[in-house]
Amino acid sequence: MIKRTLFLLLTVWFAVLVFVLNSFSQDALQVNLPHGAIARLDTGKGTINEIQFSPEGTHLAVACTNGIWIQDAKTGQDIALLKGHTDSVQSVSFSPDGQMIASGSRDDTVRLWDVSSWHHLRTLMGHTSSVRSVSFSPDGLTLASGSSDDTVRLWDVSSGVHLRTLTGHTYSVNSLSFSPDGLTLASGSSDDTVRLWDVSSGVELQTLTGHTSTIFSVSFSPDGQTLASGSDDGTIRLWDINIGEPLRTLTSGSSQVHSVAFNPNGETLAGSGARTFRLWDANTGEHLRNLTGHTDWVTSVSFSLDGETLASGSSDGTIRFWDAETGQHLRTFTGYTNAVQSVSFSPDGKTLAHGNTDGTVRLWDTDTIQHIKTLIGHTDRVSSVSFSSDSSTLASASWDDTIRLWDVSSGRHLHTLTGHTSAVNSVSFSPDGQILASGGWQEVRLWEVSNGRHLRTLTGHTDWVRSVSFSPDRQTLASGSSDDTVRLWDVSSGVHLRTLTGHTDIVRSVVFSPDGLTLASGSWDDTVRLWDVSSGRHLRTLTGHTGHVYSISFSPDGQTLASGGLNATIRLWDLSVGRDFVVLTGHLYSILSVSFSPDGATLASSSYDGTVLLWDLDLVTYSNTVISLSPSSIASPNIGEQLTFSLNISEGANVAGYQATVSFDSSALNYVQSDDGTYLPSGAFFIPPIVQDNTVALAASSLAGESMGDGILATITFEVITAKASTVTLSDVILTNSTGETTVPQVEGAEITEPPQLPEDVNKDGVVNIVDLTLVASYFGETGTNAADVNGDGVVNIVDLTLVAAAFGNTAAAPFVRSSNSETALTRDDVATWLKQAQQLNLTDPAFQRGIQVLEQLLAAMTPKETALLPNYPNPFNPETWIPYQLAKPANVSICIYTTDGQLVRKLDLGQQAIGIYKSRSRAAYWDGKNALGEPIASGVYFYTLTAGDFTATRKMLIRK
Repeated sequence: MIKRTLFLLLTVWFAVLVFVLNSFSQDALQVNLPHGAIARLDTGKGTINEIQFSPEGTHLAVACTNGIWIQDAKTGQDIALLKGHTDSVQSVSFSPDGQMIASGSRDDTVRLWDVSSWHHLRTLMGHTSSVRSVSFSPDGLTLASGSSDDTVRLWDVSSGVHLRTLTGHTYSVNSLSFSPDGLTLASGSSDDTVRLWDVSSGVELQTLTGHTSTIFSVSFSPDGQTLASGSDDGTIRLWDINIGEPLRTLTSGSSQVHSVAFNPNGETLAGSGARTFRLWDANTGEHLRNLTGHTDWVTSVSFSLDGETLASGSSDGTIRFWDAETGQHLRTFTGYTNAVQSVSFSPDGKTLAHGNTDGTVRLWDTDTIQHIKTLIGHTDRVSSVSFSSDSSTLASASWDDTIRLWDVSSGRHLHTLTGHTSAVNSVSFSPDGQILASGGWQEVRLWEVSNGRHLRTLTGHTDWVRSVSFSPDRQTLASGSSDDTVRLWDVSSGVHLRTLTGHTDIVRSVVFSPDGLTLASGSWDDTVRLWDVSSGRHLRTLTGHTGHVYSISFSPDGQTLASGGLNATIRLWDLSVGRDFVVLTGHLYSILSVSFSPDGATLASSSYDGTVLLWDLDLVTYSNTVISLSPSSIASPNIGEQLTFSLNISEGANVAGYQATVSFDSSALNYVQSDDGTYLPSGAFFIPPIVQDNTVALAASSLAGESMGDGILATITFEVITAKASTVTLSDVILTNSTGETTVPQVEGAEITEPPQLPEDVNKDGVVNIVDLTLVASYFGETGTNAADVNGDGVVNIVDLTLVAAAFGNTAAAPFVRSSNSETALTRDDVATWLKQAQQLNLTDPAFQRGIQVLEQLLAAMTPKETALLPNYPNPFNPETWIPYQLAKPANVSICIYTTDGQLVRKLDLGQQAIGIYKSRSRAAYWDGKNALGEPIASGVYFYTLTAGDFTATRKMLIRK
């Protein structure tokens, strides 16, 4: 019986652990969809930043705005999507043996991935800004990363240990290339230079100058004798690295060169820039041919290892393959667009349309999830798409100032509607399909659909019209604008009916409820507002988004509202109670558009990450259960202090287990620990938290039954590393009962607000200390608005200074009495003068009296009990040093420097000095390492003697050159 129980326990443990790890692992497969999603449309993979062939030439890695796509280099089939970076992936590199991929991202990190499983191996952290380039050394043992923090970092690949940091560039490092022997690393930078580094020591070998603008790309020739650099100045320079001189300059015919690459035998050089990129003879600089076909910037080029194929990635959303010998175009991979601007279901539910930043509209069969056709014609991004009520016609609005009408069944272009003088942001068909409304710069236009004739223009908005929507009865049109207002119009007459005010930022989306009684508006003020259409009365404000709301959509029954926003989440709202009941996560960037299917079973969402996700709402079981973090709002504690949140559950029903991901701002908080709560039945086990970057995955399960009601699932503790405002959010929250059925509860995160700012904290760093005291002193006598005017009487004087002193030890964050530069700004005489002035005021206020006490204590701390000569710094030094000392009484001070045999080298006459500490660089004695004749002295040991009145003391110092 015991064995059987143990076996069952281990089986359940293993099942739960696998379930949790799968839920939170960086699964690379494209089919690894977020919970509730049933499909990711094969489109919009993000803007191409860099491409690279695998060493064997079978795979292509594409660094994009939403991850790293791995494709079959011959067929274009998507093999994997490597997700984990929290911002755009800027660079990608295969290890020489093809077993590993490195990626650098705008999230300031480098990630390593295993090619055999496409799983994430480790994250390399240390850069303080975007990682622009990554490159493996030829032996695969070292990885180099270049960043916008102006540095290059070298890493040990096997351990991930940081080896060294190469400094010298004064702006972003954009590109890296190892020499074939691995001894030298080249870096190209926005400081217009190329630098060559010795890899083993990190020493800079040469700086190559000549480019007149940012260098985007560098590449060594296969023999290691030549380096190519491509620049924003429109040229490619070939350098002889042995002498550091340019061999020749190639003019690209473009204003920028984004990428340069040698073919494997070093005879051909490719340089990319504008729509046409070029091939040159690398030995002679002779221009060989132009490769044409891309319609936008070519951002990256890569030769296959055999040199037969050249791949080019472009901002036009395509990757093109070319015969490297003849320049013949071989094949094209498509779908790499930066954002899917708009998505919409046809009223019959059979077709899904979305508009893209590449100017195309794509149509999909909703039953088979297959791409039907692509509508081409716009010359700029498609901002909005809308179907007619009979599903036969599609309208698309574009930033090319036009609207196009299309026949859905054939894809044929019907009409182009012109008249807007700027970008068109939104289009909407009237319910009968006879009228089309469009929103642009300060106007709404109405069009007759049958012939494309302009009917009338509705004016009144004072900024861009972002969204338009017809009421179900066709009588009213709503428009939302960047002027922060919603306007209602009579469709038949064009008369303005009323203006709805209340939003405090751009109104990005407006939509009528199916019964036409309610209007919803989504705004950049992070809220959704509901309005009574007949009266214009504000009904309710829905809050919860922590960023702009871009799009809203009513379910067909009018009971649910979907909203998508800047923080990459979709919220579903129960309009009967006015709160969100589920948050859908899975997109990497802003949700630009949401649309319900006609039957209400599916929700489509499009994102700035270039993807469209379809969500089966029946897969998500909704409940009244709420999982929340408590406290929901708290002011940031002091740096170094801990902050504990409890993961609470309310109205739980039949809960036997849970999982949740807690995300936090890693620049504000450091994860410390998590502990199991008391909600689940006795004997439940808490699976060890999975901590990765800025997330903590929590999970627990019970074998002994289920729990009901309210309680605490877990606690999670952080240490404050920066006292600032931030958020702690919940995602991927799932509850399970004892039979394995899952439900998705409502979730509520927490916010950490800025620590309270005391008026005495003049520099607003959360600490009242000598720095603030010094700032008040520096503004003495100034009038008017000034942060140093602590009591707000219009003048900075001794009262303000004393109040700051009184606040020492009563700070918003951990106080300290002495700063590293405190003696630079304050002297004992300063404090003595302030103390005397404060005492002469004869004020009896307790706070003021406490300030006097602090000034007395400070004066005492700055009054040495004995005269002393202190150690010089730095020591050893070259070529200068500072000699500190302190005086217990006024004295005439001098310092003499001697050789070891007693010869005088230099005498520093400092004159009469007051009581005080002379330790900082501005107060200590300074010696430039020269003798009385101004000659630099030799390396060796020296002695220095302080004479202050009748006091003398001698110490030893060392100069090393």
